[in-house]
Amino acid sequence: MDARRHAPEPACGEVAAPVHSVGFTRGGRRHTHEAVGMLRQMREWFHYLKWLLMIIVFMFILWGVSIGVGGMSNRPTTTDWAAKVNGTEIPITAFQSYARSLDSTYQSLLGDQYAQQRAFIRIGLQAINGLVEEELAYQEALRQGITASSQEVAEAITRDPNLQENGRFVGVQRYRNLFRAGRMSVEDYEDQVRRRLVIAKLRSLVEDAVTVSDAEVREEFGRRNVRESVDYLIVDPARLPGRAGPSEPEIARYYEGHRERYTKGEGRTGLYVVLSATDAAGAQAVTDDEVRAAYDRDLSTRFTVREQRRASHILFKVDHAAPPDTVAQAEARARGVLKRARAGEDFAALARTYSEDGTAKDGGDLNFFGRGQMVKEFEEAAFSLPVGGVSDLVRSPYGFHIIKVTDSRPGRTIPFEEARDSIRDELKVGRAKTAIAKRAADLARAAGGGRLEAVAKSQSLTVAETGPVHDGEAVAGLAASQPVVARMMALASGDVSEPIPIPSGQVVVQVTGTVPPEPRPLQEVRARVEKELRDESGRVAAEEAIRAAQRARGGLQTVARALKVEMKTQPDLSRGAPLPGLQPDPQIERQRSTLAPGTIGAPIVTPSGIVVLSVKERHDHHEEFDAQKESIRDGLIRQRQDRLYRSLVRRLRERGNVVVNDDVVRAMDRA
Repeated sequence: MDARRHAPEPACGEVAAPVHSVGFTRGGRRHTHEAVGMLRQMREWFHYLKWLLMIIVFMFILWGVSIGVGGMSNRPTTTDWAAKVNGTEIPITAFQSYARSLDSTYQSLLGDQYAQQRAFIRIGLQAINGLVEEELAYQEALRQGITASSQEVAEAITRDPNLQENGRFVGVQRYRNLFRAGRMSVEDYEDQVRRRLVIAKLRSLVEDAVTVSDAEVREEFGRRNVRESVDYLIVDPARLPGRAGPSEPEIARYYEGHRERYTKGEGRTGLYVVLSATDAAGAQAVTDDEVRAAYDRDLSTRFTVREQRRASHILFKVDHAAPPDTVAQAEARARGVLKRARAGEDFAALARTYSEDGTAKDGGDLNFFGRGQMVKEFEEAAFSLPVGGVSDLVRSPYGFHIIKVTDSRPGRTIPFEEARDSIRDELKVGRAKTAIAKRAADLARAAGGGRLEAVAKSQSLTVAETGPVHDGEAVAGLAASQPVVARMMALASGDVSEPIPIPSGQVVVQVTGTVPPEPRPLQEVRARVEKELRDESGRVAAEEAIRAAQRARGGLQTVARALKVEMKTQPDLSRGAPLPGLQPDPQIERQRSTLAPGTIGAPIVTPSGIVVLSVKERHDHHEEFDAQKESIRDGLIRQRQDRLYRSLVRRLRERGNVVVNDDVVRAMDRA
């Protein structure tokens, strides 16, 4: 992980809907009348003006009154909806209200950093996704016959802590008075409470079947509690002593002996239509005032380029909660490398050898970055150094950094004249995307049943052939079309897809036939064959070195000397945490969890090289299992329930017809 700061992301499917309600304005069954009768007895509770004003302010915030944080552009729009979900419109006012609520939440979480991070967080995109997913869930619930009774709505309102005083509902009269000064009626509020209850019932229906076994609880306990000290080697097969690269005959023999590894699966052929946003942009009208307004709105962010630095770093990872001896060991290693860097050794070479960050392969290069993109400690050091300067050790939440500044760019403001044409083009393309999304949806519906070619020609649209395509490939001549091919793989002959977004616009594709599996030619997979041959050679060399070490009663250090690589040690490693310099790998994880301390594991082939490891010691804290198991089980159940519900919402969106007003969303993101 590098030093870049990652803004928090709200969980998919969580929607901060305004408070709404239902149940005190419509007739119901006998128990509903009883609830209302009880509420009437509370009507005389209307006192404490201060309390009432507090509730009114609370309702104003939820309704998105125009005093909200963030604001919207004053640029006029041609529609009053932010999105359409299967024909149901989400009003711009609802979108603005929710976006402002998110804006306020992030402001409170990030404080002064929020202004720098807002462009990356994309409030508008998050808000519209949340509202679209809520509407999809509600429609699905209705389709399944899920309802909420008047009694359930009344009970939800009376249990709402925001409508209680001293633990009791405030009374019908005070409840109704809350709506007299606002924009929302009691009926609308109650309809929204009913809606929220219906969605909650759908979620419960989806989640109730989730279970977690005892074995899964114990595995999670191990992940949280087991700590290991691990010695390991990373062997680059290309650098093994005395081993030349594979010859041409060896490559050919290996390919012929493993042809099944290089086979393309079943493919597809098809017809497709592209609706290009760029082509449609020419018909969109954008005024000079709109261009100027967009420039002024983004002047302080997009068109103000702040000072930037380019730096390389060497990272020695150490957890912020690591014990003092672990921190001291990491600091000692870092100071040794720092001394060499300040003595003039090649910084990039040192980074490739010692850095435990993903940038090690690039010599530690982080490219250019501005303020607010790195963690505070890293940023302060990088912006205080001159070009060519090397920092002292910098401690961050990731560990110890050695930083070298390699370049600098001064800040500047991009003038309107320089930005004007690109802004105009962007506004046109943005409006065109909204228009073609609707046209593509109409085309897909009309072309159902294998009629794409006929319908497209009737609309003067160009139909092209995909040619034979296989999973993972792109359509020849259609840039970034892998999603189109992936969708084709899931369709049968004659099926027509929904609109598929690609960078240039929208694609509708019809599958016309299947292509049988076939082996990929050697020239196409040569690099992969050669790498697998090298990996196999490295694995065999490592096995030979392990056997020799075992005969000599040596350990992993003996293997390291034979292979001429450095042995690394990582103390206090938790389950699931990757070894420094390696990506998470299930084979390594399995071997770590089962390997007896003091023994050497079999070599493991990874993208980073051949890994050989030995567990020095293991602490499993098994005596704490009984005390933790129920809380672990509850946590796993909640995680799985959330994933299951998100999966449902994702499938609903894939199958549904969702059209987003991109102009409105972008305006909020730029506000």
